[in-house]
Amino acid sequence: MKERQRQGSLERVVEERIAKNDSMFRAANERIVEFAAADATEEDEPIPFLCECADPTCNRLILLDQARYAEVRRNPRWFLNAPGHEHAALGAAVVVQEYDNYLIVEKTGRAGEVAEALADAGTESKADA
Repeated sequence: MKERQRQGSLERVVEERIAKNDSMFRAANERIVEFAAADATEEDEPIPFLCECADPTCNRLILLDQARYAEVRRNPRWFLNAPGHEHAALGAAVVVQEYDNYLIVEKTGRAGEVAEALADAGTESKADA
């Protein structure tokens, strides 16, 4: 019984780490959007976004226009992933939409809860600024 509890606690910690890693990449992508807007980049012009997968060493870039990235951001549990990178989430995400050059994955379980909380905290801190 204690082994099962310890394993459950470990899975919870791993899912929290996964959500935090993904949210770090999302925050960087949001800064890219802000820079593109300030630079008067056309909304339909592709710009490079970071893959928001759970691998903290990932440096894959995905070209998308701002409208397609906004689609990903519609849901605080959704993240932009390069094809094949969904596996870095170790089962804490499911693919909800698949395109030629990117996937939209949804964080599930504890990872989803943490992603939502981090998105809410980010929204609140932007409102305070």
